[in-house]
Amino acid sequence: MKIVKIIRLSTGEDVIGEITHDDDRVVTVKKPFVLIPRQMGPGKPIQLMLSPWQPYTDEEEILVNHDKIVTMVTPKNDIQKNYEENTSGIIQATAADQQLITETKLPKV
Repeated sequence: MKIVKIIRLSTGEDVIGEITHDDDRVVTVKKPFVLIPRQMGPGKPIQLMLSPWQPYTDEEEILVNHDKIVTMVTPKNDIQKNYEENTSGIIQATAADQQLITETKLPKV
């Protein structure tokens, strides 16, 4: 069974990926992506984009030192589903059927 987590790093990045190893020293993250929140305009909902983390390597697993991790949490179901769809290599739906993940309960700016 896959264990997918969101890791907040001391740099402020939120990285989502499959945790394949975790000990006192390092966490190994398979197929890591960085979560990038975007708001298209004032009062519009925030959308999350997934972008490959460390895109300049062919390695699928990246080691992260525990001292660089602020928190590690389980993602919301819709975020995990979107991550799994993006990393499975299987096309789930046509572009017209796909929806962006939005957070609608945020205060308007």
